Amino acid sequence: MPQRRNRRAGVEDLWRLSDGSPSKRDGQGLRWRARWVDPSGRERTKAFGRKVDAQRHVDSVTTALTTSTYVDPSAGRSTVGAAVRRYLDGFTGKPKTVSSYESVARSRIMPRWADVPLDAVIPSDISAWLADMQRGPEAVSAARARHAGLLLRQALDRAVDDRLIPLNPAARVKLPRAGKKRTGPRLGVDELHKVADQMPTATDRALFLTLATAGLRWGEAVALRVGAVEFDRQRITVSRTYVDIGGRITEDVPKSHAARWVPLAPALADELRPLLDGKPDDADVFTAPGGGVLRSGNWTTRALRPALRAAGCDDAMRVHDLRGTFASIAVQAGANIKALQRALGHESATLTLDTYADLYEDDLTGLGERINSAAYSLRTGGQEKDENPRPESL
Repeated sequence: MPQRRNRRAGVEDLWRLSDGSPSKRDGQGLRWRARWVDPSGRERTKAFGRKVDAQRHVDSVTTALTTSTYVDPSAGRSTVGAAVRRYLDGFTGKPKTVSSYESVARSRIMPRWADVPLDAVIPSDISAWLADMQRGPEAVSAARARHAGLLLRQALDRAVDDRLIPLNPAARVKLPRAGKKRTGPRLGVDELHKVADQMPTATDRALFLTLATAGLRWGEAVALRVGAVEFDRQRITVSRTYVDIGGRITEDVPKSHAARWVPLAPALADELRPLLDGKPDDADVFTAPGGGVLRSGNWTTRALRPALRAAGCDDAMRVHDLRGTFASIAVQAGANIKALQRALGHESATLTLDTYADLYEDDLTGLGERINSAAYSLRTGGQEKDENPRPESL
């Protein structure tokens, strides 16, 4: 058991006894020993050649103990890899997010930092690592490098909280910019119907229209149950999703962690009714041809891209781009940003506006005329109408 003492600190002369006579260590090694007791009650020591240095160290430790910023001198010898592992072990989130963090740590952080002591990490090394990650034949995107930098920063923040290091060396390191988000192609109303008409089966057609006119994410659409489609209330309840984690399909909650409902257009209802007829409420509406969960890659290859080509549309369109088509149609129908946010299941209207701001650019068209109409509606014949006219002079 380590020796535990009352809290005290001071400097000892290792070459002299208390009466001033030489000790057995006289002339051997460093003369002055700083002594203090850490927060756990264990006595700590460190030797110095000069008394002033030993006293300065004691003063520094005393200040750290008083301000609760004390760090065990040996803690910094713990490795970055161990700190990242501790952070990931304590991280809670959606399975797909956890899998993404594990992937970044395994492929980007551990090869460089696994065996590096925490107290040996400096900001310039982190900056060089981020830059190197984006160079050469195996370069990753700026977004991927940023993700790795953020994860390292978060793990080192936790190490500071655990008092393994006094400061986070990654705190002020400039991370790569995430870059501009991809804006995928969107279908116009005419194109939407042309593509729908080219779908190989009635089920594929209904799935396509569900994605494009209800705005569901792929996982939400294929996890849609019969009981979630309410024809009488003209709505679809979105409360579950399927996620693919390393080739394994698992059930989860939507991204916003909350159920939502989206409007069910009458035309879409007509497409869905035959598919739901006779099925129990807990059955999935859309399944793979051979049964089981339908995967986006298979459906894109088998149904979406051939239908896009046959309709003369851009076959580079991805499944997720159909949400952009929904957003475009909704805005044309008069949906405001808050309604669009709720339908898409975004956590905030800011995210919706950042993603689909271009859809609202046309709002400025004719704005001058509308402002003129609102602000000058009381003006007639070039003169301002006075609601309280002054009496005429006699």
